Parts: sequence; C-alpha cells; structure tokens
Amino acid sequence: MSIATRTNYLDSLTMGNNNSRIKANSRKNTTWFDSTYEHIQRVYLQFLLMTTLYVMEPWERVLIISIFLCIIALITYSAIVYIPFHIHYLLQSTMPRISTVLIR
Repeated sequence: MSIATRTNYLDSLTMGNNNSRIKANSRKNTTWFDSTYEHIQRVYLQFLLMTTLYVMEPWERVLIISIFLCIIALITYSAIVYIPFHIHYLLQSTMPRISTVLIR
C-alpha cells in the first residue's frame, strides 16, 4: 500500500465519507477452510515472532522446530507410560489395604 493510498484512506475516514467505510468493512465471503487456514497462519507467525525463529534461515527453522517437537513427543510419551505406574506405587505404599484394617 503506497503512502498516497493510505493517506487518502485515512482522510476519507476523518471526512466522514460513508462509502469508503462500507468498502473497507465489507469482506469477501470466506469458507471455513480459508478462515481456519488464516488462523493457523496467524498463530504460526506469532510462534515465530515469540521464539525469534523468524530471523533464522528456513533450514535452521525446520531443524529447531523438529527438535522442539521431538522433545515434546518424548515428554508426552514418558508421561503416558510412567506416571500411571508411579501413581499406583504411591497409592499402594501409602494407603493401607482393606484386609489389614479389617483383621485388626
């Protein structure tokens, strides 16, 4: 967008020209796929900006993101596999069995 077009648009907003407001606010009809795709693009861009990956070359970006996803996958796998065993052991060692309570 050039500077002249931008200033004309801003001038039309301050002058109260309703035709330009209607044109500016009217959007084309988008499908759910287009809006979802735009949302995913916006979230991905925010992710790149927050992690400063946007300054890297594409191959570096792919490498860092793949390492990040591998770490997340390993943490998720270990949580699914090992946490139930630890909870079972803790409950078994701290809670008395019903048979030992009833015998006394």
